[in-house]
Amino acid sequence: HCVTLLSLLRMPPVYLRVRRKLGTILLFLALATSSVIFAFLLSGRMWSHGPWNARSTTDWKHQARSLQSNVSGTATTFPVQARVVSALPPGKQVDRMDQVKVESAVPPGKQVDQLSAEHRLSLRRESIKTACERFQRPLTTKEKRMLYATLVVDDVHRSLWCAVRKSGTRSWRAVMLILGGKFSNVSAALDHASHHDFQYLKRLSAKYRNPRDIEYRLKHYTKFMSFREPLGRLVSDYRQISLHDTSFRTKKCKAVVAYNNKISANKGGTSRRTDKDAWKNISFPQFVNYVTRFHGNKDKYEDLDGHWRPMNLICYPCQVDYDYYIDFESTTVTDDSSFILKALGAPQWLEMPKSNPSGNETKYSFLSQLSASQYQRLLSLY
Repeated sequence: HCVTLLSLLRMPPVYLRVRRKLGTILLFLALATSSVIFAFLLSGRMWSHGPWNARSTTDWKHQARSLQSNVSGTATTFPVQARVVSALPPGKQVDRMDQVKVESAVPPGKQVDQLSAEHRLSLRRESIKTACERFQRPLTTKEKRMLYATLVVDDVHRSLWCAVRKSGTRSWRAVMLILGGKFSNVSAALDHASHHDFQYLKRLSAKYRNPRDIEYRLKHYTKFMSFREPLGRLVSDYRQISLHDTSFRTKKCKAVVAYNNKISANKGGTSRRTDKDAWKNISFPQFVNYVTRFHGNKDKYEDLDGHWRPMNLICYPCQVDYDYYIDFESTTVTDDSSFILKALGAPQWLEMPKSNPSGNETKYSFLSQLSASQYQRLLSLY
C-alpha cells in the first residue's frame, strides 16, 4: 500500500481528484489490513495459552497414556475417593501437564468406610468425573450400539444399570428382576439369575429403537454401574470357565486351546490338537495368552468378550454421566447398594444379596504363574 501511495504522488496534477480518492481508499485498506493482522496475532497468543491449543487436541493420546501409567498403573481401576491434581511446579500451564498424582479427598481423620453412603458415592462420582476430564470424546456408532445393548432399563423405577460381568452381576440381576415385578423374593430371583442370565431383563437397545427415546432415558433416568479391580475380575473369569461345566466354558476353552496351538505351531513347537480333552484343563497362562491376543492393536479391544473386556469399553464412564459407582470389592458395597436401592424407590424389604469376591491371595497365586511379558500385556490391556 505504501508503494502505491508513493506512485500516486508522482501522478500529474490533472489526476489530482482521482489521486485523492484512490489515496483515501488505499489508506483505509492499509488500516483495515493492519487491524486484521493485529487481531489475528492477539487471538493466536490467547489460544496458545488456552485449554484447546494444538498440543491438547493432537497429543491427547500421549496424555491418556501418561495418565494411565501414572494413576496406579491401571486406567480402569477407579479410585475409591480420589481427585486428580496438577503435578507441575507453580507457574506452569495446566494444559502442558504430562504427569498427574492422586490425592485423597477424604476429610482428615476419617476413613472411607466411616463416611455416609451418600457422601462416599458422591465423592467417588466426583473423582471419576475429574479423572475423565482429559478423556472426553463422543461415542462412535459402534460404541453406542455396544453400550445400549449392555444397559438394563427399568421404566417403573426410572433406572439404567450397566452390567459389568464378574462385578456382582448375579446379585444385581436378581434385584432388577424383583424391581421389574418378575419375582417377589430374593432366593427365587437369585436362582433364576444363576441359570438364565439376563432373561426377563430388558436391554435399552432391545426395548427402544427410537434414538430420542434412548437419549431421553440416558438424560433423565438414574444410572449406575459396578466395577472391580481388573486383574481380580480376570482371575474370577478364569475360575468360572475352568471349574463350571457350561456351554460357555466349552466354547471359550476350546477357543483358548486353538489359539495356544496356533502360537505353538508358529514357534515350531508341538501341537495339542490331537488331544480332544485338552480344553478341559487349560492353564491360567494359556487363558491370558488368549485374552491378550490383540496386544498392540487397541482398536480390537472392543471385540473382546464382555467377561474380560476392559470396563471402560463396556460402560464408557467418561462418556456417560453415571449417578452411582459401586465398588464390588469394597467393604461398604452392601451399604452403598442399599442406599442406591432406596434412591430408586425399591421396597423396604428388599435387601442386596451378599457376594463373596475372591481375595488377594487367590488373585496373586494365579498371577504368579505368568511370565513377565504376559503380565505386561495384561497391564497394557487394563
